[in-house]
Amino acid sequence: MTKFRRLTALLLVLLLAASACSETTTAENPADDPAAPAAAEEAVPEETSPEEDIDARKAVPDDLPEKDMDGYTFRILTRDRSDFVEDVGLELEQTGEVIDDAIISRNLAVSERFNIEFAASYFTNGQSMPLTSVMSGDNEFDLMLGQIIDVTKNATKGYYLDWYEQLPHVNLEKPWYIGNASEALSVNNHAYVMMGEYTLDVLRFTYGMFYNKTMSDEYSLENIYNVVKEGRWTYDYLHELANMIYVDVNSDGVKDEGDKLAISGDPYSAVVTYQYAFNNPLVGLDADRLPVMTFSREKAYDIVTRLNVLYHESQGGYTSGWGTGSTAWTNGNLLVYTGLFQSAISYRELEFDFGIIPYPKYDDMQDRYYTMSDGAHSGMMVPVTVPNVEDVSIIVEALNAETYKQVVPAYYETSLKTKAARDIESSEMFDLLMESRVFDFGYMYNDALGGLAFTIQEMVSANSSNTESAYAAKIKGAEKKFGKIIEDYLALDTANP
Repeated sequence: MTKFRRLTALLLVLLLAASACSETTTAENPADDPAAPAAAEEAVPEETSPEEDIDARKAVPDDLPEKDMDGYTFRILTRDRSDFVEDVGLELEQTGEVIDDAIISRNLAVSERFNIEFAASYFTNGQSMPLTSVMSGDNEFDLMLGQIIDVTKNATKGYYLDWYEQLPHVNLEKPWYIGNASEALSVNNHAYVMMGEYTLDVLRFTYGMFYNKTMSDEYSLENIYNVVKEGRWTYDYLHELANMIYVDVNSDGVKDEGDKLAISGDPYSAVVTYQYAFNNPLVGLDADRLPVMTFSREKAYDIVTRLNVLYHESQGGYTSGWGTGSTAWTNGNLLVYTGLFQSAISYRELEFDFGIIPYPKYDDMQDRYYTMSDGAHSGMMVPVTVPNVEDVSIIVEALNAETYKQVVPAYYETSLKTKAARDIESSEMFDLLMESRVFDFGYMYNDALGGLAFTIQEMVSANSSNTESAYAAKIKGAEKKFGKIIEDYLALDTANP
């Protein structure tokens, strides 16, 4: 792992300390499948100091030309919820809060370097991104940010520029474009929606497992960090824990949040994550770099069966609905809790010691760990109506680069000053988690594919293993719609060679 990639994970220590609240929207790479995109090898963190990591990150050149843009106003459209507004940061004031000050510094650095100003407009969170101005040919926005599982439906309608071919100063090989996102969002090396560090919510909405170290010591359990690092953190290992830990604390004879539990979390997006943790994405890439459906219904059945056993049949597994596990976790009565990194802001004052670990592997034959980011996160689009593509591409690249260099390190710096920076080993887990994060074309097109990616949550929330019937009802229509999406991409690619 490079030093650049290492800090990407170290920054996430912050997310045990500070961040905004997340949308709980219901939001892969088969390493042994030739149709899947190449995945990074499981990371072994290098021993480097935080200062070395930060310096290395800042030293990555953005290769942008110096240009005076004569006070141009760069116009951004995003959602109106406070965390998305704060990520853009035009309304923030310097208060000494490290993250906010870094966002302000990023904006100032780009503004002064290219002699530009920023302006932002907002649309109602939870609604589809307004496209009236683009459809009518009006030049209203330079960069549009919207929920990834919503904006993809318009990717092939000719509203947006191609990140591979039409933005001359964007370099998708740079480390500020996240993981396999550029591949997962592309068809035949063309993409009209993209993710980068500038969309900070991708980072904030990443799924992991919180781990109660105090409870682990109470039960004299093996050091879970060692289990993870040695590649032994699997479903079977978690299932064993689930059958070791349960106490009816409230003595009501019913398993619930008032008891001491082994594993809990909501049965929705946190459960969908297992589909990726267990390496069964909907879509991979073939030898020609075209998306193809690689999803295994047989494996999906087995995953659902395992999760129903884990959450509904084991002694210490429990799930029931939104927010499941929160009470048990904050009371110190839950060993492992699934959730988003940013949720940890409410854990800062917990008295017990905790850390973060990845979701387990499917089995010990799986070569690495995987996780995903919730579908509530943003994608970036540059509308075809921008007046000066060269200048806009410079600014977009600079914003992503400066977020990578300034804002991401600020997360790490902040983490060192908070109660939530529990141990040094957690930073190794963050390295591993960030290298494990993958994106799936099929997940991002879930609505168009009839909710195929979310079938797993429907089954587990209902404690049903009738997956064959559930998938059979969706798969034929999904395959037809998938084929049409690829045709539309290829037609648009031909029109915009």
